[in-house]
Amino acid sequence: DQMLKILVNDFLLVVAAIVVVFLWFCLHLQSSFLAIVGVSIIFLSFPFTAFIVSGIFRVGYFGYLQVIAIFLVCGIAADDIFVFVDAWKQSEHIAPEIMSDRKRRMAYSFRRGVRAMTVTSATTAAAFYANLFSPIMPIRAFGVFAGTLIPINFFLVVLMMPSAVTYYENKIKYKACCCCIDKRLPNGDLMTELNDPQILNKGT
Repeated sequence: DQMLKILVNDFLLVVAAIVVVFLWFCLHLQSSFLAIVGVSIIFLSFPFTAFIVSGIFRVGYFGYLQVIAIFLVCGIAADDIFVFVDAWKQSEHIAPEIMSDRKRRMAYSFRRGVRAMTVTSATTAAAFYANLFSPIMPIRAFGVFAGTLIPINFFLVVLMMPSAVTYYENKIKYKACCCCIDKRLPNGDLMTELNDPQILNKGT
């Protein structure tokens, strides 16, 4: 009975952490769609990591420390996503030949964002893999799991966020009410990139 209470409390902490991250995604990214994609990346990191750790590395032990890794990946995934999306937003304010071409904007964002994410993810994964030198088996198993989780999360962010951002810009950005109704200006005109007040204000 006591163990069940501990498990329930820990589960509630996990749910609370994910809710906080989701709300922070919504606030910073200004898009519930991108926030859902970000949380999906966090969830998808675990089955891929479990498959690699148990199926390839043959580490069958799964303990309490591995569950704690969800708090780690929440922070790291959020950091990677913010880096990439911020690079995308910055691409609106650089050379005119890049600002007007979404393909060039994405190329700029990808180079700038992925370079930073690669360094941080590699150093974090290396720090976790250092636990392999521990004589304590649960610590070693945690090191393998967390060290694998970080690059898996990195690859998911690299694979999913560029397409998600592109889809959002093309299909969702100027939609309201569950993406079914077009956003309109106060005068009734449809809102587009050409008359978006935020873009116009940034350009002045």
